[in-house]
Amino acid sequence: MWIHKNTFAIGALENVGFAPGQDKLLVLSTQGQGIFDCITGEKIVQKNDGADWWNNFNETTNSISGFDCLDGTIVATHGLYGDDHLLKDTQDGWTLSISKPEPDEKPFEKYLIQKIYLISPDEQQKIFIAKDGPCEFRAYGFSETGNSFIIASNCDLIIYSRSFFQ
Repeated sequence: MWIHKNTFAIGALENVGFAPGQDKLLVLSTQGQGIFDCITGEKIVQKNDGADWWNNFNETTNSISGFDCLDGTIVATHGLYGDDHLLKDTQDGWTLSISKPEPDEKPFEKYLIQKIYLISPDEQQKIFIAKDGPCEFRAYGFSETGNSFIIASNCDLIIYSRSFFQ
């Protein structure tokens, strides 16, 4: 099963990307860059360089060279710049699905929102994970390992990983 590991408030989150073959996530925002371990749900390192990361951002591929523990690693990012091409399913059949816009719950039913669900391989479980509401979804999906997934909006980052990593 999947365990919610952490939720981080990240103002002006722009793009995210998993390091190739890892459960480490690079986050780009107007505040700077951060690297998160999605198995433990911990922030590993933060670089408060404002939007200086933009100087190293490849606008053609939406990728950026990592720093610190990801130094020398090119990370493809998804979100505000470029499409969201994060994996939406795992090799063993878990799927992340986003709803069509629908009215929010009372008393906010005049606002349209989208919800993200985690669906089990046998499709018997449809687990609500997040809704966008006042925060716009940037990207969501699984790591290449299939052992973690994230939902990134312009104001927060939600991290889940498999329970066998408790």
